[in-house]
Amino acid sequence: MTHNDQNKPTLANALVALTEAPMTDIQKRDTRSAVMTFCKALGLSPGEVPASPIYIRRKLEGISYVALGYSKGRWANVKTGVVRAVGLVGKSYPSRNTTKLLPKWAALLKMLPASLKRKVSAGARYLSGLGVDVDAVSLSDLHSYRDTILNDRMRGNAEQAWDHFLWAWNRAVDQFPDIWPQITIPRVEKREVYVYPFAYFPASFEVDVNAYADRMRNVNLDDDGPLRPSRPATIKTRTRQLRTAASALARSGVDPATITGIARLVEVDNFKLILHFHMERAGGKTSAGVAQMAACLRNAARHYVKVDDEHDRKISALCKRVSVQTGGLTAKNRERLRPFDDAELVRQFLCLPDTIRQQVERDKRAPAQKAVLAQVAAAIALLQATPIRKANLCAIDINRHLKQQRKEVHLVICESETKNRHPVDFNIPEYALDILRWYMKEYRPYLMREPTDALFPGRNGQHKTAHTLGLQIKKIVFEFTGHTFNVHLFRHFAGKVFLDQQPGNYEVVRQVLGHKRLDTTTSFYSGAEAKRASAVFNNVVDTLRAQHAPIASKRRSDK
Repeated sequence: MTHNDQNKPTLANALVALTEAPMTDIQKRDTRSAVMTFCKALGLSPGEVPASPIYIRRKLEGISYVALGYSKGRWANVKTGVVRAVGLVGKSYPSRNTTKLLPKWAALLKMLPASLKRKVSAGARYLSGLGVDVDAVSLSDLHSYRDTILNDRMRGNAEQAWDHFLWAWNRAVDQFPDIWPQITIPRVEKREVYVYPFAYFPASFEVDVNAYADRMRNVNLDDDGPLRPSRPATIKTRTRQLRTAASALARSGVDPATITGIARLVEVDNFKLILHFHMERAGGKTSAGVAQMAACLRNAARHYVKVDDEHDRKISALCKRVSVQTGGLTAKNRERLRPFDDAELVRQFLCLPDTIRQQVERDKRAPAQKAVLAQVAAAIALLQATPIRKANLCAIDINRHLKQQRKEVHLVICESETKNRHPVDFNIPEYALDILRWYMKEYRPYLMREPTDALFPGRNGQHKTAHTLGLQIKKIVFEFTGHTFNVHLFRHFAGKVFLDQQPGNYEVVRQVLGHKRLDTTTSFYSGAEAKRASAVFNNVVDTLRAQHAPIASKRRSDK
């Protein structure tokens, strides 16, 4: 705790205040138990934990109660007890406000569609509690609600709750101008937006970028086009990068009216300005983003603008100067995988689908309320058995990709659907099939809004988006393990776990992960298996030392 926090109340002060609180002995006992359990989860004493709602809320969001061995009900009681304790020594806004709505707010909310009413009703109850009616509300009142839920409430995802309220309030302002208070809440940008829309530049620039995109698609099979058409995602990225480069050039002092085409971006001096702009944003040094921008512009200059050899040599030299070393796991991913040096933790993680299934089967809620959890269990089982990429996972079609072969079921994805055009053909092991069949029979029907063959149904008969499924997997893995683990990390986990057991056997990992070249695999995982390799090395050395020890001891005794 900092010097400035020394005079602020802590949970230790709350425990002292608890002795004189107007509660029953049982309530006092439960509150004390909740505080001590929470502090134990943090690894801190009550005197080290500020009785601050915002501090405690953020700590609660970072705790996996399942990984700590607590039940959902027990952890709910812990949170309730901590909230009660904080209220003894400070200000705490209730997570669920039951204040009665003022008549005008109640009447107004009845006129809103359910999607808006659900998001603004908590704010209306807050204003009602202050005595602020519909015709008297001001922007400062709305900002007061924002500050309260961000700073004084311990309910999770406070920032998201405010975003939802802001969006719904402003939507009501636009859609119901005759009844809703006409006060628009300004949205504060969370990041600097420096990229201009295409309309900021001459129309010819957008035409030229679209022509370059058509060349990348090579729909006309032109001789000077790429041998292999680019994927839609790649074309979208290149289009965005070119607009970003034009924006960087304009913000560097170049008149946007002169940026009429891609050729203007790849002039050597302009090429330098664009790279300098992005390097300044990266703290005055190069980065992966800077290197990718340089490569994008160089490729456009070489294959679309068709600059001469001298021009190409100059911009290629600039690309080398901003290049960054690629290959290998990032520092962040190495840290996320480090806990899995523990063999017991690896076993627990590999059993996670079964752990989630047990939780689902114990849960007394209706099946529809447990369906997403069951879906994630199935997705994790597949990722552990068949470490495919997120886009392929969410797009699995039951009839097209799951192939029955006698008693086996294979996951088969053709090369045209994979990122590196490497076909996938995995035999799904029985433990994963068991989870998959359970999910498909018991819970998948509750996720289908209309008939679909998607293994993970989404809206309009389509599969669930990669973004949504990825967030759900990440959230539930954290809830059950306490580890931050995104979908792509399953591929790195697979490589690490295998190489920990068989150091140096990169060819198996290459084929499982679908890398085209072996050096791609070795660049990623040579570091990941270093600890295991060093253990094997030390074991060999220790064995030799043990064999030599009697001889060395005899020599010393003979002297």
